[in-house]
Amino acid sequence: MIAAIAKPGEKRSAATELVEIYANEAGAVYQCDRKNRLMLYFAGTFNVLKVDTFLRLKQAVASIDLEQMAANPSRSSDFEIVSVCGCERCFMLSLTELYALRDLLAGAKFSLELNRMLHECLTPLEA
Repeated sequence: MIAAIAKPGEKRSAATELVEIYANEAGAVYQCDRKNRLMLYFAGTFNVLKVDTFLRLKQAVASIDLEQMAANPSRSSDFEIVSVCGCERCFMLSLTELYALRDLLAGAKFSLELNRMLHECLTPLEA
């Protein structure tokens, strides 16, 4: 768990706590319950994403054909530009970076889905 630093004049207890959802060697995804956001740490930068933006980014990265990209000898196929609505950042990624980001996003989505299913199973039904 990471505790974000409080801003000047802000009480320490108001600092946002981030829970790591999933991490690999390329980065990590954190969850902020206070702001209902996910934070993607990738390529040395933090990107704050709403859940629907995170899902759109995961879908956009998953839809890229990495095998075709690797097999294409053209220099224009060395990089892919990924941009989704709701995300301030435009990602320009190499094949290696795409593979790492795909793994990071898929692992985070799996962890979120597993947590949701466990919460449903363990929460008693309301009458």
